[in-house]
Amino acid sequence: MKLLFALLFIGLAVQAYSEYSFPGGFAWGVASAAYQIEGGWNLDGRGPSIWDTFSHIPGRVSKNQTGDVADDFYHRYPEDIAMMQKMGIRHFRMSLSWSRILPKGTVDEVSEGGVQFYNDLLDALWAAGIEPWVTLYHWDLPQALDDHTDNGGWLNPNISELFNQYADFCFKTFGGKIKKWLTFNEISTFAWGGYAGGYHAPGRCSPDVGSWCKDVGGGGNTSTEPYIVVHHVMIGHGLAVQTYRNKYQKAQNGTIGLTINCGYSYPFDPNNADDVRAVDINLNFSCGYYGDPVVFGKYPDIMHEYIGSRLPNFTEAQSQMLKGSYDFIGINYYTSKYVKYTGIPGNSSQNDARLYETPTNVNGHLIGPYADSSWLNVYAPGFRDTINWFHKRYNHPLMYVFENGVSCPGESTLPVEQALNDTFRVNYLRDHIAQMVLAIISDKVNVQGYFSWSIIDNFEWTDGYGVRFGMTYIDYENGLTRYPKNSAKWYSLLINHTQGVHDGEHVHNLVNNIQIPTTNKIIM
Repeated sequence: MKLLFALLFIGLAVQAYSEYSFPGGFAWGVASAAYQIEGGWNLDGRGPSIWDTFSHIPGRVSKNQTGDVADDFYHRYPEDIAMMQKMGIRHFRMSLSWSRILPKGTVDEVSEGGVQFYNDLLDALWAAGIEPWVTLYHWDLPQALDDHTDNGGWLNPNISELFNQYADFCFKTFGGKIKKWLTFNEISTFAWGGYAGGYHAPGRCSPDVGSWCKDVGGGGNTSTEPYIVVHHVMIGHGLAVQTYRNKYQKAQNGTIGLTINCGYSYPFDPNNADDVRAVDINLNFSCGYYGDPVVFGKYPDIMHEYIGSRLPNFTEAQSQMLKGSYDFIGINYYTSKYVKYTGIPGNSSQNDARLYETPTNVNGHLIGPYADSSWLNVYAPGFRDTINWFHKRYNHPLMYVFENGVSCPGESTLPVEQALNDTFRVNYLRDHIAQMVLAIISDKVNVQGYFSWSIIDNFEWTDGYGVRFGMTYIDYENGLTRYPKNSAKWYSLLINHTQGVHDGEHVHNLVNNIQIPTTNKIIM
């Protein structure tokens, strides 16, 4: 009888551990992107990118700032690696600058200086015990591939194969040092920002959307071009994954995927059936548009219904190539919105979903406080809901969170000493990570890693250096000196306290209860 009770107790303990367990080897990391931190824009054979061109046009970026120097990571990466190592960070998401490696975008001209830089960087990361997770494309297309015409850049049908050739070169050249590859970061942002609204490079849009697009990007068509761009990007993704699997994956023992920016949607009026239905429509348009092709080999049906012939179709061969073209799915989450259904058929990529997003609901309730970025309202439960949406739609895929972070209200105007006390960011990280842990231990989602955006303040695209997302303060007025903020200290404590912990409830308690030191002394 005693043996029976003992076995029963063991069985219940195993069941409890299984129910609330946290993944072993969970990857706690930080994220970055080449153009936003590297600088060295014209050094050692690097060719210009579309963001070099765009940011050099007066009026396109706040205060006419550029990424020419950025955080000077190109020269100061040993210092930043040492900082990450001291924090206990073992995973670093970075991107490769296509034009630093291939100045004209094609494999017939290689910059040996660019190749050497990335080899040295990768070696330094591994030597510090930090694994690189590498994005092939984080928005900085070589300018040589974009002639500001209706057939330039990502509008060119040949761009998919050119991307594949670039990816092939990177797999061959760096694959021995990279085990985690991402093809694309946030397709929606560079497709919509660059080809629908014209506020991102290359600055294309219809005349009624932006008067500057004719001079900046050579014109544009907001109703069609974003869909063409996404189509070519998805084909490029499929080709690159196919190349990696056929030529390199077995020998290099790596994995490959992409990352999708997605926020959850909630009905503007929960008592309005159309608003409730708009939630699913918006998630299809904003998330499924990029996830469905790599899982199912097609775009969501509702998009074909609403957009019609302006939405391209994959050939059967392309569909088969794309279906299953991922080893993992990445999620970038920042914010969520309410959605109001209009029912009005659209004529543009900006209104085809027949709804609009709003931070307030029918009762005037704000979904969450504003960050320093006008588009970002803080709502942590939306993070859990977003993760679960991917989990349910794609049948329990392996997922990583590759970006999650916030800009603190007023931070950029504060003296350094005050900016280091970024309680707003600490609370954001704590609340969002807690929601992710609940999704893992209670909802059984298969999330195996989390990367905070960002390790350091950086060039935030059209906001320039006026908005800060980093856990490390960059003093742009005084030699780019680095000062870890309280959020860096908190995240460092979280990483070090959760290493090897498999009890999910314990991890959740750690997230909610870790206290940071009150001093603002530098921890470097």
